[in-house]
Amino acid sequence: MDKPIIFTNLDGLLIEHEAFIEPHKTWFDRVIEKTGDKSLENWKGREDYFKGVNIAMEKIMPNTTSEQRTFQARKWYQEDVINYIRDNPNVIIQRNVKKIKSLKQKYKLILITTNARDYINKIIQSSNLQNIYDKIIASQTEKEPDKEDLIRKAIKEFGKPLYYLTGKEDLKIINKLKELDIKIIYEKDIGKII
Repeated sequence: MDKPIIFTNLDGLLIEHEAFIEPHKTWFDRVIEKTGDKSLENWKGREDYFKGVNIAMEKIMPNTTSEQRTFQARKWYQEDVINYIRDNPNVIIQRNVKKIKSLKQKYKLILITTNARDYINKIIQSSNLQNIYDKIIASQTEKEPDKEDLIRKAIKEFGKPLYYLTGKEDLKIINKLKELDIKIIYEKDIGKII
């Protein structure tokens, strides 16, 4: 008999949110230095930050395709995430790592992440989170991250999960999961499903 499926994320569940936010700041600092455009500072921390990414990359790489610019932008960011985690190993939420590992006995664990497909294994390795997930669904490096699309693809490939396990409340994703009738379990409630 197949094990029931749990979809999870990393951000706020196994890795502190700061490990993904601080590299955004580093990324924008880099492009401000490259372009000299201080107005790009206004995109830091915004939900629609990728519009700022596109503006910056058009200035840096004007004669390339949108996919090439997105690939380069995401490459820099993913490398910044990896470096941040390596430099700040305390961002790994060890209490949750132990809990998630204990779920492997009963459940098939599938990571749904907007981190880039080309870099997610390096993020997993730098976080010492190998051998936790049965499958990883990550976004294409040359495309803007879209968590809803990744969830739809994962459901199509693996079926509807029993739970979506998360460490943070992203209302857009939470509403999508509710619409799909997928039960959400927050990290504080992991013990209820072990």
